[in-house]
Amino acid sequence: MQGFVHKIIPFSAVDGPGNRTAVFLQGCNFACAYCHNPETQAPYDSSMFSAGVRAMDHRELGLEILKYRDFIQGVTISGGECTLQYEFLLELARYLQSFGIEVFVDTNAHLAPAAFQLLGRHVDKFIIDVKASDEGEHMALTGVGNNLVLANLRYALAEKLVYEIRTVIVPDVLNNEQTVATISRLISADQQVRYKLIRFRPQGVIGAYAHLPVPTDAYMTALQRLAQEYGVTQCTKN
Repeated sequence: MQGFVHKIIPFSAVDGPGNRTAVFLQGCNFACAYCHNPETQAPYDSSMFSAGVRAMDHRELGLEILKYRDFIQGVTISGGECTLQYEFLLELARYLQSFGIEVFVDTNAHLAPAAFQLLGRHVDKFIIDVKASDEGEHMALTGVGNNLVLANLRYALAEKLVYEIRTVIVPDVLNNEQTVATISRLISADQQVRYKLIRFRPQGVIGAYAHLPVPTDAYMTALQRLAQEYGVTQCTKN
């Protein structure tokens, strides 16, 4: 099973608990207006060799990851959007788990429910990005609706498969209060789930969002307190 790999970070402290290997697959099914890594959006083609994209068999990638197994707590597979290469992702997760490697998948959760649920049987936890809780707002931001995202999020929460939910906070454009309140209500029943509020930054952003302001410390703190008011005990901001 062949996949297209944008980048491998052997040791990362920001992609889940502990020291982890982070794998970034090429391609994304969203076109977020604030994307900080637009080079990961396009599906693979041969011109990407110059950008460092590699075509790898799932066993080849798995063996490369296994070189670090004595020094990591687990692996986080991200993107782009890693579920865009669903069959490769599924085989890679199965392969790694056969060696006892903890597998996290960092995803936007825009996937057919049956496929998402099958993937959930072969990973340890999900890290899920929720861009916006409002359908129209999500469509304007990403080009895609959020019905699948929210349905899969609810399933993953019910099955205790969520490690962390992340939301990028963009002032003046998105209804951040509504999204934080909606997501906080969903996760408040499980105090093990983390909610990370990520401050929008314009570095690397192309297009109209490149000129938007960075959220203030006071605004980020107010959103963090809002999440806590809804019962989220592990809400962080950066």
